[in-house]
Formats: sequence, structure tokens, C-alpha cells
Amino acid sequence: MRPSSLGPVVVALICCIDGFAVNAHKQPVVQVRDGTLVGDHVASYGQDLFLGIPYAQPPVGELRFQNPKPYNKTYKSRDATKYGDSCVGYGNSPAWPHTMSEDCLTLNVVRPSSTNNNNNNKKPGPGRPDLLPVGVWIHGGGWSMDYSANGVYNLTFMVEESTKMGKPLIAVSLNYRLSFWGFMASQDILQAGVANLGLKDQRLALHWIKDNIRAFGGDPTKITIFGESAGGGNVGYHATAFGGRSDGLFRALIAQSGADGSDGKNFTSPEQIYDGIAAAAGCQEARDKLACLRRAPFDKLNATINSIIAPSFSPVVDGDFVPNYPSVLLEQGNFTKLPFLLGTTADEGTLFANPMVATDEQFLSVVKGTGVDDKAADILEALYPNVDALGLPAQYRVPTDGSVGAQYKRAVAFLTDQMFLSWRRLRADTWSRHGLPVYTYLFESPRDWSSRMGSSHFSEIGYVFYNLLNLGYAPGIAPFGDDAQAKKKKHLARLMTRMWISFISDLDPNHHKLKGVATWPRYDAAGGYGSTFYLSPNKTGPMPDTFRLAGTRYMESIAAQQFGR
Repeated sequence: MRPSSLGPVVVALICCIDGFAVNAHKQPVVQVRDGTLVGDHVASYGQDLFLGIPYAQPPVGELRFQNPKPYNKTYKSRDATKYGDSCVGYGNSPAWPHTMSEDCLTLNVVRPSSTNNNNNNKKPGPGRPDLLPVGVWIHGGGWSMDYSANGVYNLTFMVEESTKMGKPLIAVSLNYRLSFWGFMASQDILQAGVANLGLKDQRLALHWIKDNIRAFGGDPTKITIFGESAGGGNVGYHATAFGGRSDGLFRALIAQSGADGSDGKNFTSPEQIYDGIAAAAGCQEARDKLACLRRAPFDKLNATINSIIAPSFSPVVDGDFVPNYPSVLLEQGNFTKLPFLLGTTADEGTLFANPMVATDEQFLSVVKGTGVDDKAADILEALYPNVDALGLPAQYRVPTDGSVGAQYKRAVAFLTDQMFLSWRRLRADTWSRHGLPVYTYLFESPRDWSSRMGSSHFSEIGYVFYNLLNLGYAPGIAPFGDDAQAKKKKHLARLMTRMWISFISDLDPNHHKLKGVATWPRYDAAGGYGSTFYLSPNKTGPMPDTFRLAGTRYMESIAAQQFGR
């Protein structure tokens, strides 16, 4: 997900804020497979930026709703100083703060200016000391919206902090197809082998990065992929892709608030959406609906897609990239055996719960809305009783004036666990069972400790990206202000950014070089549960990962049969 109001998009600090403009400096140049890229230099941060780099052929015309194809043009010199268009998402309009189009499959690279690249006289090669580790950011947005140029994902601050701590890295972000354009599902789609196009876009981008990152000074053997929400879910899907292949594209994983999305095998709703869109586009009677949709005018097709009420787009089981439910693949051991860092915010569900849930019947409706049968619903209802001390946010007290439902906290606790915490625990348990390095965290830093939103979904993003300037945030939802905890929050942000950098660099979050911080232990569930790392302005350190354990354990056990994931 993303903030409801993004404010002005800040293009990697270029020309948008006084004092951050690109300085008069020789433009950085790199030679990649397809030609020469001419980027920008940000003198105030000592960084080079290469933006809007195409990694695939534009998915337009006959390539619409097709598997991505590698970029097939060469260029003598390409301007890489501006972001490419964002991919079309659900609800996008001309008022969207960044230009959108179908031609959107680009990526961006931010590096320290001192980075050696293949224009040096030094011999290049994997593992060369001056080649830097690489973090590849995959944005979220429910597989339906958002874009890599979003100011909240600005890579500059993380790269700057990596240099300050003596562990410089290169950061990359990418676009991928969204909504119906990237995640439509139907029998037509499955038979044509073109499901999960957004995931395949990401995979092709990772191939491009693997093949070209040395030109920027990056080490192709030290790539970590990281993402949040659907982006974290994408990281999880890459971990189980094709039954557990990494293809040497990455060596580690970070998933923030990861999720699998909706029922991956139930095509009733996606099929209805597909048929409805085909009919509205004049393709219902066509012998080949998919071919007809490829020829449909963009404006008409986009308007049709956006006319659907509350669509759900997410990856599905296709027998290829997603060969089975992720939980089944994990149980079978069909996943990449690589280091993993993952976690959640304390109150994920506040962004998704109806604040007016007031009765047992309404709570049961929330439970059944996740797709479970009556038996499972009854068990879950018992595992999540209407006890204020067990609800979320923990510090929030429901007012007695009826403005918030009496069972709101109960619904939040259930949805937090059903959507995110059980996803995290299943992977942490699986990695631990296989003896793999895995670290988990719980983030809690609400804007207002008395607010019903608590530490909601997406609230850790500003901390991970060390975005103390609140770039991309509207004032009402900015993570850093002048409140009583401002100093502590900024210290926490620095710690978290450095922990992420440390993991990308050394596969261990503990090499952050800040004093007075407890060791973040690996997650070891041998005794029935592991230890998670608590991240809050007032306290940091390991804690038993036992909160609401019975509920999430049951959810893990029914992940495939009931939740379809």
C-alpha cells in the first residue's frame, strides 16, 4: 500500500528542493549491454543517478498481455536523467502525480559517485573488492498501484547512509505491470501462458541487473531484493519461483509486511472480471478474446478496468512461475535456501479493518470474508476473543460514543495476523527448520499513540529509507515531525536504515556500527517459537515471538486449504 496522498513527486532530489539541485559536474557515463547511459550527478550527496533505463520491450500493441521480452534496441547515447513513466494501475487518472503509460518497464540506479565501474582500468570481475553490494527495491501497492518514482521510496538517503557507515551500496528500483495489465487471471490467460506478468517483469528486470550492474560498479553476486506489502509478497514469490529457483539473480531477501494476496487458485472472481472487461471492450463474442483485448484502444480499456468496483488483483497459481500455493511449496522445501530478513508493523490491520465492527456477528463476517468455511470461522472466532487487552492497537481505547465499533480492535488483531503476521511466521519457521539464516522484526512507532491507526501498514517505510525530510508524504501522514519523540524516532530511523544496509552488505543486520544496541539474534524456532527484534523509539531489542501465537499457528495450518495461499 501507499499513503493516501503522495504530495509532489521528488525525482531523486533533482531540481525539486533548494540546495538539492544537480550541480555543474561532468555527467556520469556507463556502458551497458544496450549502449551508453548518461546520468546525473548530485554533488551535495556525492551520488550518480541513472533513471528510466528500459529493461524490456514496451508491452504495447501485440506485446500487451504478453510475457515480457528483453529490450532489443541499441543506443549510442541515452539520456538517463529522468524517471520513466509509471505503470498503469487501478484508479489512475490524469491527476496522478506521475505520468503513466503502458510503456513503463524501466529501472533506476543510484550509486555513490566514487564507485568504480567498467570505464576504469581496473580489471572487473565478481567479488572484486571495489564492486559494491546491490539492493533492489520492489514497490508494493496491492499489485494494483504505485511506482518506483514515488518520493517515499527515494533511494538517495539509504545510499548516503551506506557510505557514511563504510558499507557503500548501490540501490536499484523498478517498475512492473500492475492491476489488470499485469495480474489478470482467467482460463484464457492460463492456457496462453501469460499469467503473473508483473512477477515476470520483475524477474526480467533482475536478469538485466545481473547482466549489467557491474557497469555501475555493482557486484552481480551480491544482490538483495527487498520490498514492502505486495512488494514483500513479490519477494516471497521470487523465493518460491519455479519451485525454488533463484537463477543466481539474488543472494538474499528482505520482506516488509509481505503478503500473498487473494486465493491463488479460485478463478471465479478473476474470470468474472476478465469476462466483464472483455464484454465492455467489445471482445465478448470474439473468437480470441485475448487478441481482441490486445487491439482495444488504451483509453477505452483503461476506463473499463477502472469502472470495476473494488477489484482484487494478485498473483495466481499458474503451474510455472507459481507452480503451487506458496505454503505448499514451503512445506515441500521448494524455495531458495537464502538468508531472509522479514517482519511486520504492530498494527497492520488498521488500514484494512472496518472501524465500525461492533458485534460478534459483524466480526464473524470479517472472518468469513477471508474465504474460510464455517468450521474454520468458528475456530478463528474462538482464537480471537473480544478481549480489549488482546486487540490492536494495544494502547488504543475504543470510545464509548459509538464513533468506533466496540469490536474494532478485535477485527484489527485478526486481520493483522491473517494478512501479514501468519505470512511472516510461516516463512520464519520454515527457514529456521531448514537451518537457514533468518531474522524477524516487529516495528511499532505510531504518529500518535492514542490513535486508532496505531503503527499501521506502511508506517515503517520512512524509517527504512531514512526519509527524515518526509519526501512524498502529505503533512498529515508524514512519519517525522516535531513531536516529543522526534529525536528518538530519527535515531530509530538511522538504526533501521543501517540494519537493512548491514544485511544487504554482510547478510547480517548487526553490523550497523551504532553503540548501545542489543544483538539481533537469528530466528530459531526449535523450542516452538523464535525470537523477534522489537523496533520502537522507546525500546529496541529481542523479544519472544509468542504474541497471538495460537491464532497464527492455526492460520499457518490452513493457509492452502482455506486461504488459498
